[in-house]
Amino acid sequence: MVGSPRTTWRLLALMGFILLLPTSPCRASAFTIHELGARAVGLGGAFIGVADDGSALYYNPAGIAFQPGTRFQMEALVVHGQFRFVPSEAPPGTVFGKEGYDGYIKPKYIVLPNMYMTKQLGAKWTAGLGLFAPFGLGANWTNFKDSDAKEIKFVGRYATSRPKMESIWIQPTVACRLSDNLSFAVGLALVHTHVLLEQSVLNPYDDGRTFGEQVSPKIFPAEDAKLGGNIVARLLPEGRSRFAGVSNNIGGTAGLLWRVANKKVRIGLVYRTAVVQHFDGKSSFAFTQNYALKPFVGLSKFAELFPGQRARVTFPTPGTYGFGIATTAIGKNLFAMDVQFQDYQRLKYVVLNFTKTVDTATPAELRLQFDFRNALAVRFGWARPMKGFTVRAGMAFDGSPVPEKSVGPLWPDSTRYNFGGGISKQIRNKEISVFYQATQFLNRTTDVAANAKQFTNGQYNNFAQLVGISMRLRNGGGNLEFGP
Repeated sequence: MVGSPRTTWRLLALMGFILLLPTSPCRASAFTIHELGARAVGLGGAFIGVADDGSALYYNPAGIAFQPGTRFQMEALVVHGQFRFVPSEAPPGTVFGKEGYDGYIKPKYIVLPNMYMTKQLGAKWTAGLGLFAPFGLGANWTNFKDSDAKEIKFVGRYATSRPKMESIWIQPTVACRLSDNLSFAVGLALVHTHVLLEQSVLNPYDDGRTFGEQVSPKIFPAEDAKLGGNIVARLLPEGRSRFAGVSNNIGGTAGLLWRVANKKVRIGLVYRTAVVQHFDGKSSFAFTQNYALKPFVGLSKFAELFPGQRARVTFPTPGTYGFGIATTAIGKNLFAMDVQFQDYQRLKYVVLNFTKTVDTATPAELRLQFDFRNALAVRFGWARPMKGFTVRAGMAFDGSPVPEKSVGPLWPDSTRYNFGGGISKQIRNKEISVFYQATQFLNRTTDVAANAKQFTNGQYNNFAQLVGISMRLRNGGGNLEFGP
């Protein structure tokens, strides 16, 4: 019979962490979603100093203090991402095409809705409520069909195969006009996040070997444990794990907006708190039916060693610091620039806790090292009214916080450039806006010795397209937007 091994299941732990990745392939800086607000995205995301519609609740909540009357805004963002990975090395016998593997989003087109509402309460005070998703991730590298031969499955499935994360902020906000040209706002948000992760376990080149060395004396008592372990690792069933969990916590934001130079220049500051997510959920395991070791060890033993159980993952999302400046001092044009800093460095490691640790292969606690860097983004935007419409264009540089050692199917991340534009049409108290954005990720090639056994080294080529539409309604207060 197999003993009760307490192995370091790095891949099992990774599942809990990866889950908390966000839901959008357009994610900026690892898993930040900055594409909120059709007018803002049309400006390349340079909206901290503009902040003149409902999406100010995300970009700079102080902007709602200068929005009189009652305003309601609904948006839908459609994302299509293409992730491609060409491994530099694969297990012997594995077959894949010259173009490697596609990490398709599932579904291929993701719709992300957002909603904002603001109401002026008096000469100084304005209240707002926003529902939006500033963090998210989703991908699908393999479909886990047991009928597929191992030789054609995704080589990096032991690192991850299907991560998904959806994080929603429900943010009530209050803004105050400290003077005619200066406003301040604070918001407190309920942060609801759902995560899902699937991946393979018992990698014959990595954790399966560790497992094999521990059970080898029971199967090959006369053989060296390491030699026997290498043999056992190749005879094990392929396991797959799944984790699903939910986290509810509190976040906050604050903003400042200052109008200068006859109100033709606006300077904004914004801060969004980091949030430590505590995912309570369930982990489950399954194993292939046909494997060479079956005459010695039945599936029931693997079920005992990997029982379904409650699990907990602790994962931080970064704090955000932003500065923006915008001006309408040059003709009928609006020019805007933002600088954003996110302290991703707090994502040094992720903690995973299992609940069934006696006579099983799941440890009480695992820490996964990722050692993210801080991330910097710079965004530029332009807008101008033309024949009853307002046209916009923008671009952005978005640096990746993911170090080379952490790049993989979970984080197929690199520095990227965004290019796009948009158009708006106002009809009395209504406005419809649309935008398009293309996101080009810089090709990234990794060669990390520690990742060789997971076969995640190679070239990552990613591209994403985004299309969005927004409708705004005003009741009272007139059209007092800043610039176009």
